[in-house]
Amino acid sequence: MEIRARKLSGSYPAPGRFGLALGRRTVVREVSFEVAPGEVVALVGKNGSGKSTTLRLLAGLLPADRGEALLGDAPATGSEARRHLGYLGEEDEFPAGLRVRDVLRYAAVLAGYRGSGARREAERTAETVGVAEWLAVPAARASRGVRRRVSLAQALLGEPRALVLDEPLTGLDPEARVSSLAAIRSAAREGAAVILTLHEAAAIESLADRLVVLADGAVAATGRVEDFVANGTDPSASGAEGGWLAAALSGASPVVR
Repeated sequence: MEIRARKLSGSYPAPGRFGLALGRRTVVREVSFEVAPGEVVALVGKNGSGKSTTLRLLAGLLPADRGEALLGDAPATGSEARRHLGYLGEEDEFPAGLRVRDVLRYAAVLAGYRGSGARREAERTAETVGVAEWLAVPAARASRGVRRRVSLAQALLGEPRALVLDEPLTGLDPEARVSSLAAIRSAAREGAAVILTLHEAAAIESLADRLVVLADGAVAATGRVEDFVANGTDPSASGAEGGWLAAALSGASPVVR
């Protein structure tokens, strides 16, 4: 199932005096790209460039002002698209008192599993992202890294055909990063279209096939990661690992479409 953004624009209410909204503030401006089944695309940009808003539009959590967000041929806001989508947002929030096991079983039920099938799917995804030993821990009281992996497990439940992931590696130690990257890579090998935000050059090189660079809410550059790595130059980071990413974010990379 392809993930498609077609001249996609989105906005939020603009704050005004006395807490009243005065008009809207456009955050994403006519963004267009596609993610093919089995492909991993990294969405990068400076703070405030519109990355998280773009992902919310693609996940159907924010209605578009103009353009289309599609999963396959289905609008992202519709029930058909959501049946095949796995989404990980910026924050990890779980009901107080629920153990990790309960959170994942409930997510499995929402994904269509029942009885022992829900238990098996919860345990499978817990093992996939490396949180099996925390199944009995209250999810809301777990460490930041464990909570992040539980959120990733929720997104991976039911083997979704499209994955929209906002900074899946935040707060993870090296071992957890390895298991999380492997889980995302495995989902892509199974045919899922994956778009995610990452801010580390090494992780992007390890995982992503293509890069989409946002600047001020619009697509500034796009191309294969290997081309950005080969062609990116940044005098201020000469010889430093990841200089190609700094070049891409500053607009100095020659990989532009």
